[in-house]
Amino acid sequence: MIVTNRHRVTAIVIRHDGATVTLVPMKGGKLSARRLPHWQFARDWREAPYSLAHALARFLRHARQQGASQEVIMGLERLERRDRCVVASLI
Repeated sequence: MIVTNRHRVTAIVIRHDGATVTLVPMKGGKLSARRLPHWQFARDWREAPYSLAHALARFLRHARQQGASQEVIMGLERLERRDRCVVASLI
C-alpha cells in the first residue's frame, strides 16, 4: 500500500500485522523503516492513488542507488515477489 501524510510525504507499507504498521518513507539518502501503532498510522496516513508497481520500482531503484536498511530491502523485495505472483496469476 502506498500512503501519504499531511506533509505530503509518500511512504510504502512493507508490513501490517494489525497492531503495528511498518512503513518506509521516501526521503533523500538511505531509506529506513519506521514502526507505528495502528491507531497512529490510521490517524496520520491516508492511502494514495498511486500504482503499487510503479511506486515499488521507484523505492527499489532509490534503495539500490542511495542505500537502505536490510529490513527495507527485504520488505520491498517481498512486496515485489508478491506483486509479481498476483499479476502473473491474472494473465
